[in-house]
Amino acid sequence: MTSPNSLHSTQSDAYRVLARKYRPDSFDKLIGQDALVRTLSNAITLGRLAHAFVLTGVRGIGKTSTARILARGLNCEGADGNGGPTLSPCGVCGSCDAIASGRHVDVLEMDAASNTGVDDVREIIDGSAYRPVSARFKIYIIDEVHMLSRNAFNALLKTLEEPPDAVKFIFATTEIRKVPVTILSRCQRFDLRRVPADMLTDHLVSIAEAENITAERAALAQIARAAEGSVRDALSLLDQAAAQGADAISEKAVVDMLGQAGQEQVAALLSACLEGQTQAALSLYDVADKGGAEPETVISDMLDIIHLASLTAAGAPPADPPEAVKHALDELAKTGIARLGRAWQVVLTGHGDVRAAPNPRAAAHMVLIKLAHIAPMPTPAEILRKLPHSQPQTLSQPAAPAHPAPAAQADTASADDSEPEPAAPASPAQASPAQASPAQASPEHISAVPVLLDSAPPETPALPSTPERIAVETAPPAPSEMPLSIRDIANRCETEGEHILAARIRKYLRPVRLRAGILEAELVAGLPDDVQDTLLSTLARHLGLWTGQPWLVSRAYEGGGKTVQEDDDEMQGEAFNDASKIPLVNAVLSQFSGAEVTNIISTEIVPDSETGIMFEGAEK
Repeated sequence: MTSPNSLHSTQSDAYRVLARKYRPDSFDKLIGQDALVRTLSNAITLGRLAHAFVLTGVRGIGKTSTARILARGLNCEGADGNGGPTLSPCGVCGSCDAIASGRHVDVLEMDAASNTGVDDVREIIDGSAYRPVSARFKIYIIDEVHMLSRNAFNALLKTLEEPPDAVKFIFATTEIRKVPVTILSRCQRFDLRRVPADMLTDHLVSIAEAENITAERAALAQIARAAEGSVRDALSLLDQAAAQGADAISEKAVVDMLGQAGQEQVAALLSACLEGQTQAALSLYDVADKGGAEPETVISDMLDIIHLASLTAAGAPPADPPEAVKHALDELAKTGIARLGRAWQVVLTGHGDVRAAPNPRAAAHMVLIKLAHIAPMPTPAEILRKLPHSQPQTLSQPAAPAHPAPAAQADTASADDSEPEPAAPASPAQASPAQASPAQASPEHISAVPVLLDSAPPETPALPSTPERIAVETAPPAPSEMPLSIRDIANRCETEGEHILAARIRKYLRPVRLRAGILEAELVAGLPDDVQDTLLSTLARHLGLWTGQPWLVSRAYEGGGKTVQEDDDEMQGEAFNDASKIPLVNAVLSQFSGAEVTNIISTEIVPDSETGIMFEGAEK
């Protein structure tokens, strides 16, 4: 039989895990949350304490600990019993001691995961009506508050909005999106940040020294990375590593414990892939796999190495890179940002594939094979440098017909003031873009494709006898420039903010006749009924307002030309076809199977002085 004394000794000597032993009991020991501490300090100093707080963040970041520290600070009486609210609780007064031990009658902590109903919340509501028994504030700490039911939240709303002066609410949650907005709007929200890996590593170093644990800094850095910013996770892993190594922690032991590949091993794996050595890369992966490394973890570590190497290549190397990969990062940086960026895209896509694949190991193999296959391929810049020097090449684009001279426009306008006359037949200079000579083309006019103003004989000014003719009389504002094409009308709609009308004009109107005050157009087949009923009348009204004269807009049932959208598509197709015939473009397309021209940008083209190749915005 065990004696009472021996039982007491056993209980007093019980081991406390590091996550509990080193749980912060003051804001000075809360790491990585400077913004929260600064805000609360100013609020206490200025006497602007909110009645409700909500703390959110990932697991193990310190939400519950922060709530308890805040509760102690608000109710601290000081060592002399005359203290007020503070961020540095004394820890020796009756309130601090009772709160720390979880037995204070005025500080009530509830787990919403197991108390989700209205009845549980009703107890809080009823209790909040009474003043604190012994403390300055009655404080309710509700952990995992997002687990409350909808009815429970609704029951809490009124009390949370106007609580008694001596009542404070502190909520903690990992799922802030599940908390109703009506609750959040009544609280001050604090987002607790993930602790940076280097700060967490320093924290683990100090704890290891305090516990007389011999640990390599690289091993503690691995633990900090695996914890992903969670202090509690880091301390739990440190506890596990110390037990595994009998208070001696090495990097290899941590890597084996976590099922990871060492950073040096991952760097070698990445180097083999970038050099196109598929077999070597697969062999290195198999070694890591036999050591217990998870496929997803290996791919994730590859992303980390690519990121660090890209920073080095960009001239902004990481401040404290791991010792094991310093040399490897310098060598990978020599690969160039272009290749590293391409590797990043391949591995990032592969990371999602590995996570979703039924066989992650096979998916990881495919990522490595793909990366090793793509990595040796030349970049576009390298292809350009390898091409033989040639004369500068420029795109030959179809030219848009020029607008009539201002004098001609004035003559037309004056003639229209007396009586509508049929428009003159289009001259050769005003022919469609398809008839324009490539030699007359210019890139800046690629998007300006006017439609023929009038396709009818000059002696037929009569309009079709259809009931759809629409005339709009407007008050004569200042005359505006008359549109010369359907494209001009659509552009004017865009300028005036009528974007929907502009889109419908470009897509549905086939021009038949256009002159000052008169528009005849065919509607595209399949036009929705609601658009048919309103399009022409709306257009007539706007044209009258913009030009200062009435417009007659009518519908024709045949004889319409191309829509603006159809014309743009045709011109784009011709431009792409012309672009693919340029020797430089053709050479680039031949280097990449399945590549095609997808866009043409008209800009100032300047030839390179050495190669003669045209570059956008280059300096002579």
